[in-house]
Amino acid sequence: MHITLIGMSNIGKSHWAKKLAAEGGFERIDCDGLVEQKLKAELSKAGHSGIEGMAKWLGQPFDPQYPETSQIYTDRERAVMEDVIAKLGDKARPLVIDTTGSVIYTGDDILERLRNLTKVVYFEASRDHVAHLFAKYATDPKPLIWNGAYAPRAGEAAEDALKRCYPELLEGRARRYAKIAHVTIPFDDHKKAADIAVLLRPSA
Repeated sequence: MHITLIGMSNIGKSHWAKKLAAEGGFERIDCDGLVEQKLKAELSKAGHSGIEGMAKWLGQPFDPQYPETSQIYTDRERAVMEDVIAKLGDKARPLVIDTTGSVIYTGDDILERLRNLTKVVYFEASRDHVAHLFAKYATDPKPLIWNGAYAPRAGEAAEDALKRCYPELLEGRARRYAKIAHVTIPFDDHKKAADIAVLLRPSA
């Protein structure tokens, strides 16, 4: 059985993927790392590296370069997911796919293949966690694909627009995650769970 973990950034996907690798015999695929590798040439050209450098290269949705960099990022992420899906049929050892928060923007065909070939597990976020995500994003931005969710009003300051649109972005993502998941694990359950059995229960 192959497993795909989906959900917001910093929700615990990497934590559980590492546990599945260490305790369940799974091979972990780190999609964040693979996207960074695909972007190496662009990041290097701009003098950046790592997740922090990727965030600087991508920029904020109001930055002039953002339409171009966000499209490049999405294209590279799609290429990563195509590579990952190609591996699914060749691996005797089970895989756990540790996705980025923006995997839902890689295309309906990608998501359908993930759903058909893997068990998709969605980690829900709590209201408090959503607030924490915005506070963290404001002080330590990570690469973020807005996918059209940033829509400032006339005369609205960029900071105010970000604060208003960010929860709307996460709400839209939550609906997409839930739609493609075989199993949805509420925030309290996956934060309190001590072992990987919660991820290995039969699909709904």
